[in-house]
Amino acid sequence: MVLWGNWERCEKLGQGGFGEVIHWRNRTTGREIATKHIKELESLGADQQAKLSERWNKELNWSRQFQYFPHIVAGVILDNEDPAFLSYLNAMHTLPVIVLEYCNGGDVRKRLQSQENANGLTEFEVRQILGALRQALHFLHSQCGICHRDLKPDNIVIQRGTDGKKVYKLTDFGLARGTPDQTMVQSVVGTRHYFAPEVVATGCYNSAVDYWSLGIIAYELATGELPFIPHQTPKNILVNLMNKPAECIAITEDPENSSRFVNQFELPQEHHLSVPWAAKFTKWLRNPLNSNYKERGQLATDEVQSVPVVFAELDKLLNMKVLTIFAVNYCKRLEYAVSEEMTMKDLIGLIIKDTGMDGKDLYSVLPTSHPHKKITPESPPLQLYVEEWSDTSKDSQKWNRRSNPPVMLYIFQGKEECDYSEPQVHLSILARKFIANKIKSGERWLQKRVVLDIHHMLTKEQANYEMFVSAINERALSLEDEMIENSFIDSIDMQRHIISFAYEQLISLQKEAQAKIPSFQLNRSVQLEKLTHNYDAIIQISKSIRSHLDASLRGAQSMVKSTSQLLKGVYEKDLFDCTRFYKEYLCNGAIISPSGLKKVAEQFATTRSQLYNKGEARSLSKSIDRLHYLYYKSKESVPALLQKFCDIKKEIFELHLQMLMPAPVIQYPILQLSSAMDRLTMSSSLPSSGPFDSLGTVNAIEEAERINKMLVREMDIDHY
Repeated sequence: MVLWGNWERCEKLGQGGFGEVIHWRNRTTGREIATKHIKELESLGADQQAKLSERWNKELNWSRQFQYFPHIVAGVILDNEDPAFLSYLNAMHTLPVIVLEYCNGGDVRKRLQSQENANGLTEFEVRQILGALRQALHFLHSQCGICHRDLKPDNIVIQRGTDGKKVYKLTDFGLARGTPDQTMVQSVVGTRHYFAPEVVATGCYNSAVDYWSLGIIAYELATGELPFIPHQTPKNILVNLMNKPAECIAITEDPENSSRFVNQFELPQEHHLSVPWAAKFTKWLRNPLNSNYKERGQLATDEVQSVPVVFAELDKLLNMKVLTIFAVNYCKRLEYAVSEEMTMKDLIGLIIKDTGMDGKDLYSVLPTSHPHKKITPESPPLQLYVEEWSDTSKDSQKWNRRSNPPVMLYIFQGKEECDYSEPQVHLSILARKFIANKIKSGERWLQKRVVLDIHHMLTKEQANYEMFVSAINERALSLEDEMIENSFIDSIDMQRHIISFAYEQLISLQKEAQAKIPSFQLNRSVQLEKLTHNYDAIIQISKSIRSHLDASLRGAQSMVKSTSQLLKGVYEKDLFDCTRFYKEYLCNGAIISPSGLKKVAEQFATTRSQLYNKGEARSLSKSIDRLHYLYYKSKESVPALLQKFCDIKKEIFELHLQMLMPAPVIQYPILQLSSAMDRLTMSSSLPSSGPFDSLGTVNAIEEAERINKMLVREMDIDHY
């Protein structure tokens, strides 16, 4: 451990040919900084030393200008804060040490090298990085007159806040240069795969070279690979770049003919971008990856300020809001760009079109943590969009210690017997040909490309199954919440107690009246017998319906427990052995043969079939389907039951009035019954019963009995 005063040297962050970057921490204040040093210049010639010294001092001065811009690493000025420490640092070096703010999240290159990002970053992170680069480059070009000239993932560092959120910052201005629009610079600088074709072809260029590098980075962020035959010689790369059509966004080598190169106009399928955003992103890539630097640097004509087209179009792309949906019965992820103009009817139409689902069977569930708790036909789809839920990376989940829902909305079939189908397998044509031994080339780049395609398939299948299990868990939670919030059981109990009290009071008063006046009789004793029959029937039905509702709630609670345990297990398991595959063939570089890849594919198919056809998730989902159906059938009988309670109340009042006719002088029992009935309240707080409103007493009982028989036939209460 190296200490100087209050400063502790923590680690070496990076090292280049002539310099290194060191991480320091102040043990008193907790402040962290990064210091950039030149190690030695003796091995360079005088001209090279002079040029390096000039660039170094420019970088030092520029870093001190970036104090308040969030997306550029700022210089730290220790001149007054700790001049002794600054003197200590400078004493060991010929050129002054550059002191910078410390960014604790590493750089974007390291993010691309992680397993989860082998096929590119999540859309959320791609957007965040491109947005930060757009702001940084526009600031450098328009406010500072600086061309960076060395944009690459290594020079984009990450500052992670205590809340886990990341801020991306541009750094390393060692090759930066002032580039007014009227002048051209002439020198070949930068990192080979990121500098524009005109840098090599003519040596004359302007700030549009940064737009080219931005496009290369954007493609790499989205796919995990460089776009233009990076394994080829510089000459082949340059010739193909200079001759490519303007719409071409990538060039690949024909795996069956190494002398043939193919212009690509679309992204490969192996990425993590949503369908609508990927389409717009592909179109935007044509701007920064245009080999003609004049067209690449064009200004947007409809802008009040002079903003390059590449920035204006990127702004539109970054403002797109994509609603993510999982159609459970089809195991299909759906993604739609939503706007203020889109209606729920429009959204449902798209879902029906893409799934083939019958609109009347469509049932939606919001994740329990969604800010909008309920969907109505009037709900705008834009309200369902939750921006932070686009961040589904495992890195964010680890730092935040919580998991965002994989999608913003779940779609189910709402019927008794639901259909289920397995998701389609997404395996590239290249991988299929390789497995079939139709490609004889054994070049390393081809091997890696095939392995990446298989890796993407495995990770996508893991994500799909996680979405499926998450969906049935959310449905169980939603059903449980609905059962608890809807006070059907309380309403039935309250009304049964009220009517029981009223009926018992009527019978008691009748007996008391007859005891005091033996000649007293109700004028219509048949009506009392009918009331007694109806009363006994409705009490029995109400108890049965309540039992069904109780059983449904117990069933939902059981489903919540089972699906929660299953979900936890799924998140903890590597279902398709993706980690082993990644380490063996991507980290260790093991050679994979068609027969070896075929074994991987067969094991994948076996695991997949067991999960979807024999796994616990499918059986749990079907159980929830039936529970859901029976609960709604039970719920349908409640309005008829409550209507019957109202009808019986009317009959009790009628018999009450009849007691007045034969013996008007008998006041005490009448007054007692009147007082008791006045204290009764029959409101249920439920909405109008709709089709049940017109039912009479007998019809209401018949309807309630019909539904009850159906429930008894279809639902075994003890099963729960």
